[in-house]
Amino acid sequence: MPNLSIMTPWIVRLILAFVALEVGICVTLLSEDWQPLRDREDALFQKLLTESRKDETFVVDKTQPNPRTRVVRPLVKGDPQPYLQIAVDEQAAADLHYPLEPEDWWGLFNHAHSLGCRVAAIEEPLSWEGEGLAHLGRLASLNTALTQFEKVVVTVDLERLPRSQPIPSYLKASAIPISNVQGGADGLRLVNSVVFPTSIDFAPNTQFSFRPDESAGTGKLAILRWGKHLIPSFPLAVAMAQADISPEEVHLSLGDHLRLGDGPIVPIDEFGAFRISRADRPLFLERLAVEAYSPSQIEETRHAINESLGTVPRSVLFADKQTEPSSGARDSILQTIATIDTLPRPEKIERYRRMSPRNEILLLGAIAVIAALIVGFPAFLRHFCYLLMLVALPALLLLMHKDSEQWTLFAPAVATALTGWVLAMRMARYLPSRKRSKRPSDARPPATAIAD
Repeated sequence: MPNLSIMTPWIVRLILAFVALEVGICVTLLSEDWQPLRDREDALFQKLLTESRKDETFVVDKTQPNPRTRVVRPLVKGDPQPYLQIAVDEQAAADLHYPLEPEDWWGLFNHAHSLGCRVAAIEEPLSWEGEGLAHLGRLASLNTALTQFEKVVVTVDLERLPRSQPIPSYLKASAIPISNVQGGADGLRLVNSVVFPTSIDFAPNTQFSFRPDESAGTGKLAILRWGKHLIPSFPLAVAMAQADISPEEVHLSLGDHLRLGDGPIVPIDEFGAFRISRADRPLFLERLAVEAYSPSQIEETRHAINESLGTVPRSVLFADKQTEPSSGARDSILQTIATIDTLPRPEKIERYRRMSPRNEILLLGAIAVIAALIVGFPAFLRHFCYLLMLVALPALLLLMHKDSEQWTLFAPAVATALTGWVLAMRMARYLPSRKRSKRPSDARPPATAIAD
């Protein structure tokens, strides 16, 4: 082992800088592979960005596949959307069959499509029993009417039984992948059975969902879990159809929010329930089923739309008749859907790219060299400079993020500076004293008497 007491000052500083740089590089590799440290880096980045942009609301998009690019999305408030609601309860369908038959629904769908609606959402599960060619022909006509729309949202009733059933293919195709959940999905309510099978054929424009039921405890839930698949609720599926979002584009962070791609960001709790204040007065026009069935009623409905809304709604809802907000009735499906429309959503994309490995090593090297140079300062000044460097590093890195749209990890830079400080306390003793002492050789030798 080398004797440090005989080392020159530049060797001591070189050893300090080399060890500090090595520690910084090791922490860099650890930050990339160890999830807890990586999560802390992300949280620190978001906190510092929030402090520097207090007047803005934004979200850090963690769905990007490139780990060296952080995507920041500023948020803008959503606009209320108009809706046409066709009431299909027993009173509204007094002159039709009740429950409505396939031919009744066929007339309602054609009426809505002729008005210009392009998204059809049916709250009531469509299920009929029957046999023979006549029954199959009625269902075929119904499914043909649904193919006219760009998006169709239908529902089924789900429950949990002691014995699980395989998930139907139409629900699997409409389900959100469980891999899109951040932090696990253990808190979600489980289902494993369909109460009544649907009579609707699955098509590319069809989105299946579950019907919320207050009596079953699912009235406020946004999602249910069936094995490795997440089934959206009817309001959530309508919002997905409105924003033209596929199930693969829906990402969840339980206890925080649910993101519909580039659409609304919906607050949810750890159990997957909506955490929103529902709109008191949605923008909608309601027509009874008996008023929106035959082709002769189209002009009358169009006139009512122009007077009430001014424009033809893109979406038509088939649900129970609305109640007045003052009546104290439960929150309606339409209130939930209308509230989701007004929630903030991402706008432009800001990309922050991570520094190249070469530049990161140069940055850590510069910190290590500064730490090595400070080691020769007097004790008080040395500690003050190290403390100042530790405080200034996060601010400097934040300025770099903001001005150059580049980022680097905080932990390696702090670890490099901190290592330099700790080593300096141990290695400063091996540097020569700043007070230069007189060497005996410099002293003048005493005069000696010479005897003759």
